[in-house]
Amino acid sequence: MLQINLFVCSRYPVNRKKIRSCALAFLQSHKIQHAQVDISIVGKRKIKFLNESKLKHTGTTDVLSFPLHEKQKVDDFPLPSGIPPHLGDIVLSFPEAIEQAKRFGRLVDNQLCFYVEHGLLHLLGYHHE
Repeated sequence: MLQINLFVCSRYPVNRKKIRSCALAFLQSHKIQHAQVDISIVGKRKIKFLNESKLKHTGTTDVLSFPLHEKQKVDDFPLPSGIPPHLGDIVLSFPEAIEQAKRFGRLVDNQLCFYVEHGLLHLLGYHHE
């Protein structure tokens, strides 16, 4: 079972179904069949706060990922039967998605899907290096 928990600030017009579908399709394409992920779509202040307080980077960013496990240890914490392991959290900046969508001639929801895929790669253990 795959479970995508999506949290969106009420003022952001986001196609929730598209974001969930994008995440599910990405996980399935990477042969992940049993997991859950939390995705939050936030504003500039929240993503700046998280970027600075958690990662010690300066300023805002487009996407942050907070994995709960190392890549090889996804099942290292016992869960009740039927509950998929939690891969981690992804935080997306809605204002940054608007800016980047304009820059690249994309729809905002497509830019958010791009960020979701980027964040999921990090949760699966892939990094920029």
